[in-house]
Amino acid sequence: MRPIALLPVVLLAVAANGREPVSSLTSASAGAGPRCRELFDFDWRFHAGDAPDASQSDFDDAAWQPVDLPHDWQIAGSFDEATPDGVACGYLPHGIGWYRKHFTVPANLAGKRFYLDFEGVYRASDVWLNGQHLGKKLNGYIGFQYDITPHLRLGEPNVIAVRCDNSADNTSRWYTGSGIYRHVWLLATDPLHVERFGTYVTTPRLSDESATVRILTEVRNHHTDRRPCELVTEILDPDGRSVASARAVVPVLPGDTFRFDQELTVSRPALWSVDTPVLYTAVSRIREAGILKDVYQTPFGIREITINPEAGLLLNGRKVLAKGVNIHHDNGCLGAAAFDRAIKRRLEILKAMGCNAIRLSHNPHAPALLDLCDRMGLLVFDEAYDKWTGQFNGFAAPFEQTWKADLLEFLRRDRNHPSVFLWSVGNECTEQQIDSADRGVGQLRELVDYVHAHEPTRKVTCALYPTREDGIVYWMDPNTKAEDKAPTPMTFYMDVTSCNYMEQLFAHDQALYPQLVFVASEVSTNGAGRDWFKMDKAHNVGLFYWGGIDYLGESFGWPNKAWFRGFVDLCGFRKSVSYFVQSLYADEPFVRLAVYDTKPGSDVVWNDVKLTWRPIEEHWSWQGHARVTLATYTNCETVELLLNGRPLGEKRLADCKERLMEWDVPFEPGTLRAVGRVKGVVVSEHELRTAGQPDRITLVADRSELQADGQDLAHITVQVTDRDGVVVPSAAGTIRFTVTGAGHNAGVDNGDTMSGEPYQANERSVWKGKALLVVRAARKPGPIAIEATSPGLTTGRLELSAEAVGRAE
Repeated sequence: MRPIALLPVVLLAVAANGREPVSSLTSASAGAGPRCRELFDFDWRFHAGDAPDASQSDFDDAAWQPVDLPHDWQIAGSFDEATPDGVACGYLPHGIGWYRKHFTVPANLAGKRFYLDFEGVYRASDVWLNGQHLGKKLNGYIGFQYDITPHLRLGEPNVIAVRCDNSADNTSRWYTGSGIYRHVWLLATDPLHVERFGTYVTTPRLSDESATVRILTEVRNHHTDRRPCELVTEILDPDGRSVASARAVVPVLPGDTFRFDQELTVSRPALWSVDTPVLYTAVSRIREAGILKDVYQTPFGIREITINPEAGLLLNGRKVLAKGVNIHHDNGCLGAAAFDRAIKRRLEILKAMGCNAIRLSHNPHAPALLDLCDRMGLLVFDEAYDKWTGQFNGFAAPFEQTWKADLLEFLRRDRNHPSVFLWSVGNECTEQQIDSADRGVGQLRELVDYVHAHEPTRKVTCALYPTREDGIVYWMDPNTKAEDKAPTPMTFYMDVTSCNYMEQLFAHDQALYPQLVFVASEVSTNGAGRDWFKMDKAHNVGLFYWGGIDYLGESFGWPNKAWFRGFVDLCGFRKSVSYFVQSLYADEPFVRLAVYDTKPGSDVVWNDVKLTWRPIEEHWSWQGHARVTLATYTNCETVELLLNGRPLGEKRLADCKERLMEWDVPFEPGTLRAVGRVKGVVVSEHELRTAGQPDRITLVADRSELQADGQDLAHITVQVTDRDGVVVPSAAGTIRFTVTGAGHNAGVDNGDTMSGEPYQANERSVWKGKALLVVRAARKPGPIAIEATSPGLTTGRLELSAEAVGRAE
């Protein structure tokens, strides 16, 4: 097929894969619909290490470990300082692992086409079905699909075997995880069906009155003869009402893929935005001689994206500043295992912080994340690569040999999401920027042109660092001014110029090169995020702090296991400084108290950036201190401070330099309260209370009801409190967990990146009085009982419920 070459002014986007109802293909009732899709995550067996004969059907895997997916076997390991790439991988050893799954597909499905769809396997996966090799995939961040029809035995036992080889070092600069860490699907279709990622939707014309919706639909004919194919495409509005339809009939040749091109009109369209993330659904029905052969559903949102040097980013004609953070793909103590609920919780935390955008660093993330961003109203800076080297291939193949196939898969998977507003084809490609003869322009031009040819509705970028000629970097040397050097040549060969840690130069460069439009792809968290004030925000797309959430790997050396200067820790607990960013990002009025610790802070230099944080804690247990310095993070007009009901004064935010409201106050035990006002009206309050002696364990779950689907999670905050329920920040000791009933312990953590305790364990020490327990629901409904014990403390107990699928919130 020729590359799709559309140049619409407006984009209408759809969900990644099309959403077919999840149904069973391995039960006696299979085959009820024309397209059947089964989540293939359960009842696998796993072996750590190599097993040369495990690809064979008759291999005995009875002694292997039973596991369900998503599964990251690396996170269950023990930390080892001797790990060769320990800084990158968080000192968790990696290597080779095998998976096997036995299954039977009923004989009544004869005549279907069958596919195995892997969302991601890290890394270098080989897949066999009944001893037949299906293929190999080097890049662990990219999904892939195999047609298993020729090797599947209907009505008989089948076995799938997967070998993943993550033994190469430094395949990424961060923790990758190891294994089948994303979902797997088994798909059955008619031989005449919509192709994988087979719909592409744009809106060449959009107004308040109507949207012209253009839908390209790729239909595959696997028959050996020509088949008359009728395609009826129907658009459903957010309430499920039909608002438009189109019909076309084509005799599709044997073995051919035909691309239908249809235009439909939606009257008075509801527009997708960060505030109103409404979604339509395109339903594609394939019939042959009046018989329904396929149904393919594609959720989508109608919106207009414009990026220009005058206003930066416009969404539906209105200026929007992308207020974002960078995130890596791990889920803390769960490792890289891509649980939908773990991903959603992280996004909920960032939304609460005021974020309206995220940058997916520096690889394709799980498909569920894009679906969630569509529904939650988060803009996505979608990135395909880090360096232009063979790192994602384990250096088994050069970048030049594999990037086109991987990039096309990435674009086809994500091109229809309304949340995706910008493509990125690389990050800090220093070798090309500095060492290559053309300073990386040739490779960049090829990548950008390729994206334009296949998905021209969005602009393309590549994050630069260094951003100046001769490799001049961050302002570390006062004798060298970066503005005295010209921008690197790559600056001029992308649609939007992404710069890491050089946002101070945007206004300077735009004055010299007025055609440029900038985005601050990485902004330092130094000083709790006050680099916000260095950037011209009126004319640029936005900014993305590095990093939003602490992540495994890319540490500062043993015994540290993670990058720990994010606004949220590995547990998902917000750090006090995150509320300063919220005061910049969020509109909802709030006030938050935090007290500076008298202990000296720690400075670290990372990526040429000096990260200075003054320790600050959210408690009022400062016995031994006559006075303390504190901050009230707020976006209110005024804040009044009261200590045990006694006023300590009031401050105006407008009088505070860079919106940082600080106080020097006396300490006395009791209650410190901050009262935020707008126009004299109280709109928010926050208080801290002095803790007594450790007395009990308190368990607080983010959800009381889970889906009994074998996938859902509850994140339980474990607190050591006094008799009044106040967290004791100095509490130490180990908590032991027991989980019984319709769930099990999926991981534990406490946010301390220096800790050597394992993430997969039945106990964890508390840090700053807290820890985290993650519980995974079983596939049968019932109660889940959780007990937390520690010598000298009252036992903490909690009961959750795993509800039949569809009943839990």
